[in-house]
Amino acid sequence: MKNRYLAGLFGLFILTITTSFAQEAVPVKQHISDKPFIFSQLPDRFELPVAELTTLLAAQKSSAVTLTLAGGKALAGVVTEKIQQSPLLTSINIKVSNYPGALFTISVVSMDDHSQKITGRIVHPQAGDVLILTQDASRFFFEKRQQKYFMTE
Repeated sequence: MKNRYLAGLFGLFILTITTSFAQEAVPVKQHISDKPFIFSQLPDRFELPVAELTTLLAAQKSSAVTLTLAGGKALAGVVTEKIQQSPLLTSINIKVSNYPGALFTISVVSMDDHSQKITGRIVHPQAGDVLILTQDASRFFFEKRQQKYFMTE
């Protein structure tokens, strides 16, 4: 009787081990392939003049806009949407024409102290880099980042 109990326990142990190794692990592709950089001619960080940003924010839907970037490069496009989502938030979408397929989105948040917080980004779905518009005190900068480390909404 004692041997049957041990044999049953040993059989249960063997059955448990074989069923735990019965399934093969599913290979997961975790490597994100590198995409070409479309903003490679631009520096990693450069300033955007406030006057140009002000004219861009004043543009109306369907109007053409142009921004002068670093190194004499230009960013041309058409305002496709200008939406006031609330009294404190305005969003602007610009379809960039000299980087076909790229979209420049700008958000303007009005604060309680009548100041404005302006953020934006230029994203191209097939590009490996993104330009982020950041604000540092009263100056605005474009910063280049890799798209695989940047989460789009």
